[in-house]
Amino acid sequence: MANVIDYLNWRGDLSFKNDEFNEVDNLVLSILTYIDFEGIVPSMAESGEVILKNTYEIYKNNKDTTHLKDLPFLKDVPEFFKLASQTTRFGNIILSSYESQLDGEISKQFAAMVFSLEKDYHFIGFRGTDDNLAGWKEDLQMSFKDEIQSQKEAVNYTKKAMEKYKGEFILGGHSKGGNLSIYGASHVNEVDFDRILEVYSNDGPGFQKEFLHKEGYLRIKDRIISIVPESSIVGLLMEQSVERHIVSSKGITIFQHNPFLWELMGKSFIYKEGLTKESLGINSTINSWLSSLSNEERESFVNTLFDVIKGTGADTLSDINNAKLAIADALIKTFKNLGKETQDNLKSVMDLLFQEGNKTFRKVITDDIVEFFEKRREARREFIRGIKSKKDNKA
Repeated sequence: MANVIDYLNWRGDLSFKNDEFNEVDNLVLSILTYIDFEGIVPSMAESGEVILKNTYEIYKNNKDTTHLKDLPFLKDVPEFFKLASQTTRFGNIILSSYESQLDGEISKQFAAMVFSLEKDYHFIGFRGTDDNLAGWKEDLQMSFKDEIQSQKEAVNYTKKAMEKYKGEFILGGHSKGGNLSIYGASHVNEVDFDRILEVYSNDGPGFQKEFLHKEGYLRIKDRIISIVPESSIVGLLMEQSVERHIVSSKGITIFQHNPFLWELMGKSFIYKEGLTKESLGINSTINSWLSSLSNEERESFVNTLFDVIKGTGADTLSDINNAKLAIADALIKTFKNLGKETQDNLKSVMDLLFQEGNKTFRKVITDDIVEFFEKRREARREFIRGIKSKKDNKA
């Protein structure tokens, strides 16, 4: 089966005037938001713009990507950028208003940019979680905060972009970027709302329940397109009230979060009827665990976990990958230095998670056994009915 890289070869020679924007184009642009365009694409405060095909050589000559070499998905993004820049469809896109903010002290990792496909027709792309641990901590904060830092920035960015540019908009992103696209769109005023055509969330996590009842979310809800792989984990976290479109993927469980593994044909994804049993089982475990904790307990767990990680000196996933033994040793030492109450809290939460995991595992196994024997009983009943039917015919 083909993937988004094959799509560049299939349809890369077609401009948006010759073939309108589609769901796979959304994924291409969402992937490109992971590129570090700092110093290459003008910021929101600047008036300039650049063409995508003119940016790759600058990027290659000025950005070091060696730290991404061991990271699934992220390591392939620079080469994907190169291939996209060589196509007519994406190479001629105008890039502008690049913003990137990283602050480890307040756990903020945010980036967004505007892709102008045609005059007065724009895609606002929000970056998902990258290599920085600040972004990973921020993701976990979604479980107990009404608004995380990057969501606040997404609202500001969306409003500024819609003031700066005329025309119509599509918003989108992968992972946390999908969450930000929905959050940003839900805060625009009623006039600008009519300029938003679609909002794409590509395996993006959901929200706390209260958010789903807010006026802004309800207003934008019908324009949200939520796409998740068949064994999604990230895209099923938290709450969502829109239909999920389930895509076939070549990955296994959490690795299906990698959009390069999603399968497509032509300009459409290959869809499945439902999520896999593994996906439902894992998410049942996570949701059971979260529902058993108060917001205060969730916050304590996240802060303690990242205090332990911070004690190792690691700032990125690359740091952890490049010194696994040293990191493991530092984790153990840091944990030993924590106060007894903090240690007990961390242990109890992890124990609870594993307990819930075992419950779910046992339930899945039990369901499989029950289903197996039910099928055997049904087959036996069919066999007996067949024998009786033959006897009745002979009689």
